[in-house]
Amino acid sequence: MTDFIKKQRPFLFILIVVIIGYWQVSLLFYALKWDLIDVVFPFRFYFSECFRSGHFPFWNPYLQTGTPFFADLQAPVYYPELPLISLFGGYGIYTMHLLFIAYLFIAALGMYQLSFFFNRNRLASLMAGIAYAFSGYVVSHGQHFFLLVGAAWIPFVVKNYIQLLQEGGTKRTLKTAVFVFLMVSGAYQALSIALFYLLVLLLVLFIAKEIAQKNPKKIFKAIKSNLFLFFVVLTLLLPLIAATLEIIGSVNRLSDGISPEKISHYGQSLKTLASFLLPFSTLKHEYFGDIDTSLINHYFGLIPLLFFSLSLTKKHTAPEYLILAWGLVIFASSFRELPVREFMFLHVPLMNLFKYAAYISIFGLLAFILLAANYFSFVQQNFEREKNKILITGVLLWSVLLFAIVFSYSKTSITEIRNILSLNSWNEFIATTTISQTVLLQAILQFFIVGIFLAIVIWRKQIKFPFHLMVAVVIFDMMASAQLNMTVSVVDTSHKPSHMKKDLALSPRYFPVPVDDKIIFNDKRSAFFAPFWRNTYIFSKQISFDAFSSFELDSFNKLDDDYPNLKEATINNHLFYFSDTILPLSLFDDNKIDKQKSSKWLYLSDDDYDLLSKEATNTDSTNTVTIKAFSPNKVIAETTTQSDCFLTMLQTNYKGWKAYIDNTPAHIYTSNFNYRTIFLPKGNHSVKFEYKNNKVLILYYISNLAFILIVLFLVGHSMKNRNYPPGLFWGIPLAVTLLLAVFIPIQFSGSRESKNASEIHHGIKEKKEAVYNEQKISKGEAAHIKPSDEYFPIATIENQKLQLKKGTLVITAKVFSESYPRALIVSDISQKDGKNWQAAKIERQIEGLNTWNEITYFRNFYDLKDEDIISVYLWNLNKCSFTIKDIEVSLYP
Repeated sequence: MTDFIKKQRPFLFILIVVIIGYWQVSLLFYALKWDLIDVVFPFRFYFSECFRSGHFPFWNPYLQTGTPFFADLQAPVYYPELPLISLFGGYGIYTMHLLFIAYLFIAALGMYQLSFFFNRNRLASLMAGIAYAFSGYVVSHGQHFFLLVGAAWIPFVVKNYIQLLQEGGTKRTLKTAVFVFLMVSGAYQALSIALFYLLVLLLVLFIAKEIAQKNPKKIFKAIKSNLFLFFVVLTLLLPLIAATLEIIGSVNRLSDGISPEKISHYGQSLKTLASFLLPFSTLKHEYFGDIDTSLINHYFGLIPLLFFSLSLTKKHTAPEYLILAWGLVIFASSFRELPVREFMFLHVPLMNLFKYAAYISIFGLLAFILLAANYFSFVQQNFEREKNKILITGVLLWSVLLFAIVFSYSKTSITEIRNILSLNSWNEFIATTTISQTVLLQAILQFFIVGIFLAIVIWRKQIKFPFHLMVAVVIFDMMASAQLNMTVSVVDTSHKPSHMKKDLALSPRYFPVPVDDKIIFNDKRSAFFAPFWRNTYIFSKQISFDAFSSFELDSFNKLDDDYPNLKEATINNHLFYFSDTILPLSLFDDNKIDKQKSSKWLYLSDDDYDLLSKEATNTDSTNTVTIKAFSPNKVIAETTTQSDCFLTMLQTNYKGWKAYIDNTPAHIYTSNFNYRTIFLPKGNHSVKFEYKNNKVLILYYISNLAFILIVLFLVGHSMKNRNYPPGLFWGIPLAVTLLLAVFIPIQFSGSRESKNASEIHHGIKEKKEAVYNEQKISKGEAAHIKPSDEYFPIATIENQKLQLKKGTLVITAKVFSESYPRALIVSDISQKDGKNWQAAKIERQIEGLNTWNEITYFRNFYDLKDEDIISVYLWNLNKCSFTIKDIEVSLYP
C-alpha cells in the first residue's frame, strides 16, 4: 500500500498545480464564459432535466422550434459523463467548474502517462503533464469544452493503443476501447477523425515492422486485437451511430461537408508562430489577421520548446517519429499560407466536415511536448554531453527575447508605459495595451525565465536538485502565461458563479406547460440574466425560433436563411394555432408574404394540397386550444372548434413524430417547409403529439450496460493484480450496484408533473417572508396605460430602510389588452457610481387577447449598498395601449 501511495504522489502534485494554476475556476471566484455558458452548459443542463424527469432526451422543443436533441453531435447525449452527473444531482454552474478542473487534471494525467510510457522518467513526465494542461491550446480554448474533453482523452487513447499493438490481451483491448469510446462520444468529432488516422498509421507502422522482422504471429495477434477492439467500440457507440445515420440526410453539413471557401477564411497566419515564445501577444488578435484569439495560441513553455528543438538532434523510436510527423501535418493544416489544409480537405476522407483546422492542432503540441519530455529524460542521464547544446540554444533563445524587448520598447514610450501601469483593472490593461506593449511585457518575463534556466544549467553541480528546479521553472512559466491570458479566454471577471447559480434557480425546473405566448416574442432581447446570453429558453422553458448552435436541420435552415418573410409570418403565432387557408408550394413566393396577413397561411406540398384542398374548413374566434401536458417527447392539448380546420404545432415535423386525435392516429403534414399540421374535425378533442424511437433507446441501454460491465471488470482486474483483499474484487461492484439502487429511486421520486411556469415561480413566497411588500393598485382598480405614457412607475424601494446586502425582487400583476403590448418591466438600481438595470418583456407572458393575463417578474440583487434605491417601472417604449391591475411588489432577503 505504501508503494501504491508513493506512486500516486505525482498525480496529487499535478492536481494541486492545476487547482492553483486555474484558481479563478477551481475556487469559484469568476464565472466561465462564452460557448461554455452559451452552448455546453445549456445542452448538458437540458439532458439533466430530461434524465431526472424520466424522459430520454429525444427532442428539444425550446430551440429552433424543436430539434432532435438525440442526434445533435454537439450535445454528447451518449457520453457517460451526462447520465453520471445527472444521476448525482444534475448539472449546475458549480458542476461545470468542477468538470473544467477535472478534465484538465485528466489531460495532465494522460500526458504524464503517455510520456512515462516512452521515457520511464517521472520528472520528465511531470513536466509533460503540466506543459500539456497549461498549453496555449487549453488556455485559449477555455470556452470550447468539447476540445478540452478531447485533449483529456487523446493521450490515454494513444498510449493504450500502442500498448495494445505490443502486448495484445483482453484487458488492454477493453481499456483501449473505453478510452476510444469516451473520446468519440464526448469530444469534438474532428479530434476523433484526426485520432483515427493516427491510430491507423500506428497500426500500419507496427505491421510493416513485423513484416520486416518476419513475425506473422504478432501480426495475426495485432489484427485479432484490433478486430476485438472494433467490435467493443462499435457496441459502445451503437446508439450514436444509429442516431447519426438517422439524421445525416436531414443535415446538409453532415452529408455534403462544408464549402472549400470557408476553410481558407478560417485559416491563420504564420505570424501566430510568435505565440511559441509570447502567448500574451495573441490577445491582440487583430495583428495576426483578425482571427479569433482562441485559434492562435500555440504555447507549451519556453524550456519545453528548447528541449523539443534539441530533441531533433537525437534519434527516436519509430512511433515517436510517426506521432511527430502526424502532429506536424495537423499543425501545418492550421495555416492558410500552406497548402496542407486544402489538400487534406480535398483528398482525405472526413476532413471536409469541419471549419477550424486549429481545433485539432493539439496533435502538434502533444508531439512537441512528448519529444521535449523524452529529451529532458535523456539529458538527466547525459547532462555533460548535452550541456553545451543546451547553453547555445538557451543563449540563442535569450537573444531573440532581448531583441523582442528592444524592438517593442522602441515602438512605445515611457509615458505610455506609465499610463498603462496606472490603470485600475487588469481588463482595462488588456484593452488598452498595444501589440508592442504586450510583447514588451511578456518578453521581459520570458527573458528572466530563460536566464534562471541558464543559471541552473551553468551551476548545476552547486544545486542540490537542479532538474527538479528546472521543472519548477517550467511550472512557474506555464502558470504565469496561463494567468496572463486567463481573463480573456477562460473566465469572466464581471460575473460570479454564486450569482449565476442563484439567478438560474429563478427559472422553472423540469417541464412545466410553457407560457403560451407568440413564438415571435421569444427572441434574444432581454431573454435572461447576464451572462446567460444564448440558448436561454432552455432555462425559462419557452419555445423559441432562435438558437446558438451549429446543428441545424435543412428544413429549419430553409426558413431561417432563404425565406425570412415566411419565417416571420409563421412564428407570429402561438405554439398551436388554427388555420383554414392552405396553398401549394408551387405558388409560394416569399416576397408576397405579409407577417400579419399571412400568419395563418399554410404552404403544403402539391400532393398534400391536392388531397386537403377538397376539405371544407373554417376558423373563428371561438376556437380554443389548451395545452394540458408538456414534455420533451409528448404534448397533449384539448381543442374546441365549431368547424373542421387545420391545427398546426410550431414544432419541426421530424420523422418519428406521431399525432393522435382522441387516441386515433392522425396523419401529420409538413406545412411551411418545417412544421406539423393535422386536419382537425369540428368539436371537442384531445390532440396528442408523441415521439418514440425504441431502436435508439434499446441501443442506449445496451451501450451503457456494456460500458458499466467493462469498467467494473477493469477495476476488479486491476485490484486483483495489486493483491488487495479478495473481498474488494466483489465488494466494489456490489457497492456500485447498491449505490445506483439507492440513488436512482431518490432522483426519480420527486414530483415531476407539469405546472405552469408562473405557479412554480410563486413558490418563492412559500419559502421566505418578504421584507418589503406593496400593492401598487388597490383591489378592484386598474391603471390604463395609454400610448402617450412612456413610463409608469411601480415602486421605489430605499435600501437605507431595509439595509439588505442581497435580495430577490418579485412582481406580479395582471394585464388586459386588445393587442399584444410591446412593453418592458424594468428594475433599476440607482447608485452613486452608475446604474444597473434589467428588463423583461411583458408580451412574453401574454397568452391571449381580451382577457386578463398573469405576469411575473423576478430579479436577484447582489452587493447592495445602504444608499441604493431600487426603482421598478413599466417602459412603454412601443407606445402601446393596455390595462394593468393587481400589481404586487415584494422583496425577499
